Amino acid sequence: MSSTHKQSKPHEKHPKFPHLPLGTSGPMECALTGTALLNSPYFNKGSAFPKDERRQFNLTGLLPSQIQTLDEQVKRAYEQYSSRSDDLAKNTFMSSMKDQNKVLYYRLIQDHLKEMFSVIYTPTEGDAIQNYSRLFRRPQGCFLNINDVDRVRHDLAQWGNPEDVDYIVVTDGEEILGIGDQGVGGILISIAKLVITTLCAGIHPKRVLPVVLDCGTDNEELLHDSLYLGLKQKRTRGQRYDDFVDKFVQSARELYPRAYIHFEDFGLPNGWPFSL
Repeated sequence: MSSTHKQSKPHEKHPKFPHLPLGTSGPMECALTGTALLNSPYFNKGSAFPKDERRQFNLTGLLPSQIQTLDEQVKRAYEQYSSRSDDLAKNTFMSSMKDQNKVLYYRLIQDHLKEMFSVIYTPTEGDAIQNYSRLFRRPQGCFLNINDVDRVRHDLAQWGNPEDVDYIVVTDGEEILGIGDQGVGGILISIAKLVITTLCAGIHPKRVLPVVLDCGTDNEELLHDSLYLGLKQKRTRGQRYDDFVDKFVQSARELYPRAYIHFEDFGLPNGWPFSL
Protein backbone atom coordinates (compact mmCIF):
# COMPACT_ATOMS: atom_id res chain seq x y z
CA MET A 1 0.00 0.00 0.00
CA SER A 2 1.12 3.53 -0.58
CA SER A 3 0.21 7.03 0.47
CA THR A 4 1.34 10.26 -1.13
CA HIS A 5 0.19 13.80 -1.86
CA LYS A 6 -0.42 13.53 -5.57
CA GLN A 7 0.19 17.27 -5.94
CA SER A 8 3.83 16.80 -4.93
CA LYS A 9 5.85 15.46 -7.86
CA PRO A 10 9.56 16.21 -7.36
CA HIS A 11 10.46 13.87 -10.22
CA GLU A 12 8.82 16.28 -12.65
CA LYS A 13 11.34 18.96 -11.68
CA HIS A 14 14.34 16.62 -11.69
CA PRO A 15 13.60 13.97 -14.35
CA LYS A 16 17.32 13.20 -14.79
CA PHE A 17 17.77 12.02 -11.20
CA PRO A 18 14.82 9.80 -10.22
CA HIS A 19 17.23 6.94 -9.40
CA LEU A 20 18.92 8.88 -6.61
CA PRO A 21 17.65 8.46 -3.03
CA LEU A 22 17.42 12.23 -2.54
CA GLY A 23 15.32 12.35 -5.70
CA THR A 24 12.52 10.31 -4.11
CA SER A 25 9.49 10.52 -6.34
CA GLY A 26 6.11 8.95 -6.88
CA PRO A 27 4.09 7.03 -4.26
CA MET A 28 5.88 6.08 -1.05
CA GLU A 29 5.30 2.70 0.54
CA CYS A 30 3.33 3.02 3.76
CA ALA A 31 2.69 0.25 6.27
CA LEU A 32 0.82 2.54 8.67
CA THR A 33 -2.94 2.67 9.10
CA GLY A 34 -5.49 4.47 11.26
CA THR A 35 -4.28 6.90 13.92
CA ALA A 36 -0.67 5.80 13.43
CA LEU A 37 -0.86 7.07 9.84
CA LEU A 38 -2.45 10.36 10.88
CA ASN A 39 0.34 10.82 13.44
CA SER A 40 3.07 10.41 10.82
CA PRO A 41 4.00 13.83 9.38
CA TYR A 42 5.55 12.21 6.30
CA PHE A 43 2.40 10.32 5.31
CA ASN A 44 -0.42 12.31 6.88
CA LYS A 45 -2.62 14.20 4.40
CA GLY A 46 -5.30 15.21 6.87
CA SER A 47 -8.50 16.23 5.08
CA ALA A 48 -6.87 15.57 1.68
CA PHE A 49 -7.08 11.77 1.92
CA PRO A 50 -9.38 10.64 -0.93
CA LYS A 51 -12.26 8.26 -0.29
CA ASP A 52 -10.46 5.14 -1.50
CA GLU A 53 -7.44 5.75 0.72
CA ARG A 54 -9.65 6.47 3.72
CA ARG A 55 -11.07 2.96 3.34
CA GLN A 56 -7.78 1.34 2.42
CA PHE A 57 -5.90 2.82 5.38
CA ASN A 58 -8.73 2.49 7.93
CA LEU A 59 -9.25 6.25 8.26
CA THR A 60 -13.05 6.33 8.01
CA GLY A 61 -14.42 7.73 11.24
CA LEU A 62 -11.11 9.45 12.01
CA LEU A 63 -11.54 12.40 9.63
CA PRO A 64 -14.33 14.88 8.81
CA SER A 65 -16.27 13.76 5.74
CA GLN A 66 -15.34 16.63 3.41
CA ILE A 67 -12.37 15.85 1.18
CA GLN A 68 -10.21 18.85 0.36
CA THR A 69 -7.41 19.62 -2.04
CA LEU A 70 -3.93 20.64 -0.99
CA ASP A 71 -4.70 24.17 -2.22
CA GLU A 72 -7.68 24.35 0.13
CA GLN A 73 -5.55 23.10 3.01
CA VAL A 74 -2.94 25.75 2.25
CA LYS A 75 -5.60 28.46 2.29
CA ARG A 76 -6.79 27.40 5.76
CA ALA A 77 -3.25 27.04 7.09
CA TYR A 78 -2.28 30.50 5.84
CA GLU A 79 -5.31 32.04 7.55
CA GLN A 80 -4.30 30.30 10.79
CA TYR A 81 -0.70 31.46 10.37
CA SER A 82 -1.77 35.05 9.72
CA SER A 83 -3.89 35.11 12.87
CA ARG A 84 -0.84 34.60 15.12
CA SER A 85 0.02 37.68 17.12
CA ASP A 86 3.77 37.94 16.46
CA ASP A 87 6.60 36.30 14.54
CA LEU A 88 7.63 33.98 17.37
CA ALA A 89 4.05 32.70 17.63
CA LYS A 90 4.07 32.20 13.84
CA ASN A 91 7.37 30.30 14.12
CA THR A 92 5.88 28.03 16.79
CA PHE A 93 2.79 27.47 14.64
CA MET A 94 4.95 26.44 11.69
CA SER A 95 7.00 24.05 13.84
CA SER A 96 3.80 22.41 15.01
CA MET A 97 2.58 22.07 11.42
CA LYS A 98 5.87 20.44 10.39
CA ASP A 99 5.28 17.83 13.08
CA GLN A 100 1.84 17.07 11.64
CA ASN A 101 1.98 17.32 7.85
CA LYS A 102 5.30 17.81 6.04
CA VAL A 103 3.80 18.28 2.57
CA LEU A 104 1.41 20.98 3.75
CA TYR A 105 4.24 22.66 5.68
CA TYR A 106 6.56 22.91 2.69
CA ARG A 107 3.82 23.84 0.25
CA LEU A 108 2.67 26.68 2.52
CA ILE A 109 6.19 28.05 2.73
CA GLN A 110 6.75 27.71 -1.02
CA ASP A 111 3.60 29.72 -1.69
CA HIS A 112 4.63 32.47 0.77
CA LEU A 113 8.41 32.13 0.88
CA LYS A 114 9.26 35.83 0.76
CA GLU A 115 6.91 36.56 3.66
CA MET A 116 7.80 33.52 5.76
CA PHE A 117 11.57 33.21 5.30
CA SER A 118 12.39 35.55 8.19
CA VAL A 119 9.95 33.61 10.40
CA ILE A 120 11.23 30.10 9.74
CA TYR A 121 14.88 31.24 9.67
CA THR A 122 16.77 34.30 10.88
CA PRO A 123 15.93 36.47 12.74
CA THR A 124 12.88 34.77 14.28
CA GLU A 125 14.52 31.37 14.53
CA GLY A 126 17.05 33.04 16.82
CA ASP A 127 14.22 33.99 19.19
CA ALA A 128 12.92 30.43 19.07
CA ILE A 129 16.38 29.07 19.89
CA GLN A 130 16.72 31.41 22.86
CA ASN A 131 13.36 30.16 24.12
CA TYR A 132 13.90 26.51 23.17
CA SER A 133 13.52 25.01 26.64
CA ARG A 134 10.43 27.10 27.37
CA LEU A 135 8.68 26.38 24.07
CA PHE A 136 9.68 22.69 23.98
CA ARG A 137 6.86 20.29 23.09
CA ARG A 138 8.47 17.25 21.54
CA PRO A 139 12.03 16.30 20.56
CA GLN A 140 13.22 16.72 17.00
CA GLY A 141 16.62 15.61 15.80
CA CYS A 142 19.50 13.72 17.37
CA PHE A 143 20.91 14.79 20.75
CA LEU A 144 24.46 13.59 21.46
CA ASN A 145 25.86 14.02 24.96
CA ILE A 146 29.56 14.54 25.69
CA ASN A 147 29.12 12.62 28.94
CA ASP A 148 27.92 9.59 26.95
CA VAL A 149 30.56 9.33 24.23
CA ASP A 150 30.24 5.56 24.28
CA ARG A 151 26.62 5.97 23.10
CA VAL A 152 27.32 8.21 20.10
CA ARG A 153 27.40 5.48 17.48
CA HIS A 154 24.40 3.72 18.99
CA ASP A 155 22.35 6.92 19.12
CA LEU A 156 23.20 7.88 15.55
CA ALA A 157 22.36 4.38 14.32
CA GLN A 158 18.74 4.80 15.38
CA TRP A 159 18.10 7.12 12.42
CA GLY A 160 18.16 4.53 9.66
CA ASN A 161 20.20 2.32 7.39
CA PRO A 162 23.35 3.41 5.52
CA GLU A 163 21.35 4.46 2.45
CA ASP A 164 18.69 6.40 4.39
CA VAL A 165 20.49 9.69 5.14
CA ASP A 166 21.80 12.14 2.53
CA TYR A 167 22.48 15.30 4.53
CA ILE A 168 23.48 15.91 8.16
CA VAL A 169 23.66 19.32 9.83
CA VAL A 170 25.46 19.35 13.17
CA THR A 171 26.13 22.13 15.68
CA ASP A 172 27.54 22.41 19.18
CA GLY A 173 25.37 25.48 19.80
CA GLU A 174 28.18 27.83 20.80
CA GLU A 175 27.79 30.62 18.22
CA ILE A 176 24.17 30.67 17.07
CA LEU A 177 23.07 33.35 14.57
CA GLY A 178 25.06 36.06 16.32
CA ILE A 179 23.29 35.47 19.67
CA GLY A 180 26.06 33.37 21.13
CA ASP A 181 26.02 30.22 23.23
CA GLN A 182 22.57 28.62 23.24
CA GLY A 183 23.57 25.14 24.31
CA VAL A 184 21.17 22.35 23.40
CA GLY A 185 18.79 24.89 21.82
CA GLY A 186 21.18 24.84 18.88
CA ILE A 187 19.31 21.81 17.57
CA LEU A 188 16.84 24.29 16.08
CA ILE A 189 19.49 25.83 13.83
CA SER A 190 20.32 22.37 12.49
CA ILE A 191 16.62 21.80 11.83
CA ALA A 192 16.12 25.23 10.23
CA LYS A 193 19.13 24.81 7.97
CA LEU A 194 17.76 21.51 6.72
CA VAL A 195 14.39 23.11 6.00
CA ILE A 196 16.23 25.56 3.76
CA THR A 197 18.05 22.71 1.96
CA THR A 198 14.70 21.11 1.22
CA LEU A 199 13.10 24.34 0.03
CA CYS A 200 16.02 25.59 -2.03
CA ALA A 201 17.96 22.45 -2.99
CA GLY A 202 15.22 19.82 -3.10
CA ILE A 203 16.76 17.50 -0.49
CA HIS A 204 14.02 15.10 0.63
CA PRO A 205 12.98 15.98 4.23
CA LYS A 206 12.84 12.30 5.21
CA ARG A 207 16.49 11.87 4.27
CA VAL A 208 18.12 14.49 6.48
CA LEU A 209 19.39 14.41 10.05
CA PRO A 210 19.72 17.42 12.39
CA VAL A 211 22.22 16.89 15.22
CA VAL A 212 23.33 18.83 18.29
CA LEU A 213 26.50 18.00 20.21
CA ASP A 214 25.66 18.88 23.81
CA CYS A 215 28.97 19.84 25.40
CA GLY A 216 27.48 22.00 28.15
CA THR A 217 27.14 25.77 27.96
CA ASP A 218 28.89 28.91 29.21
CA ASN A 219 25.61 30.83 29.09
CA GLU A 220 24.99 31.64 32.76
CA GLU A 221 21.32 32.36 32.14
CA LEU A 222 20.82 28.84 30.81
CA LEU A 223 22.88 27.27 33.58
CA HIS A 224 20.57 28.85 36.16
CA ASP A 225 17.33 28.20 34.27
CA SER A 226 15.34 25.42 35.94
CA LEU A 227 13.67 24.62 32.60
CA TYR A 228 16.88 24.32 30.57
CA LEU A 229 16.97 20.95 28.81
CA GLY A 230 20.69 20.61 28.10
CA LEU A 231 23.67 19.65 30.23
CA LYS A 232 23.93 22.06 33.17
CA GLN A 233 27.69 22.28 33.18
CA LYS A 234 30.35 24.56 31.75
CA ARG A 235 31.39 23.78 28.21
CA THR A 236 33.88 20.98 27.87
CA ARG A 237 36.92 21.98 25.85
CA GLY A 238 40.31 20.60 24.88
CA GLN A 239 41.10 16.99 24.10
CA ARG A 240 37.85 15.62 25.52
CA TYR A 241 35.87 17.92 23.23
CA ASP A 242 38.02 16.99 20.22
CA ASP A 243 37.56 13.29 20.93
CA PHE A 244 33.78 13.76 21.16
CA VAL A 245 33.57 15.54 17.80
CA ASP A 246 35.88 12.96 16.23
CA LYS A 247 33.69 10.15 17.57
CA PHE A 248 30.65 11.80 15.98
CA VAL A 249 32.35 12.29 12.59
CA GLN A 250 33.73 8.76 12.44
CA SER A 251 30.39 7.25 13.51
CA ALA A 252 28.43 9.33 10.99
CA ARG A 253 30.78 8.36 8.17
CA GLU A 254 30.56 4.68 9.04
CA LEU A 255 26.78 4.64 9.48
CA TYR A 256 25.83 6.97 6.60
CA PRO A 257 28.75 6.85 4.15
CA ARG A 258 26.94 8.81 1.42
CA ALA A 259 25.79 11.63 3.69
CA TYR A 260 27.17 15.16 3.47
CA ILE A 261 28.11 16.49 6.93
CA HIS A 262 27.51 20.23 7.37
CA PHE A 263 29.03 21.94 10.45
CA GLU A 264 26.90 24.89 11.56
CA ASP A 265 27.48 27.67 14.13
CA PHE A 266 30.38 26.16 16.05
CA GLY A 267 32.42 28.54 18.19
CA LEU A 268 35.23 30.13 16.16
CA PRO A 269 38.13 28.36 17.96
CA ASN A 270 36.39 25.01 17.52
CA GLY A 271 35.20 25.67 13.98
CA TRP A 272 38.58 26.41 12.44
CA PRO A 273 39.86 22.78 12.38
CA PHE A 274 36.76 21.67 10.43
CA SER A 275 37.34 24.30 7.73
CA LEU A 276 40.93 23.33 7.02
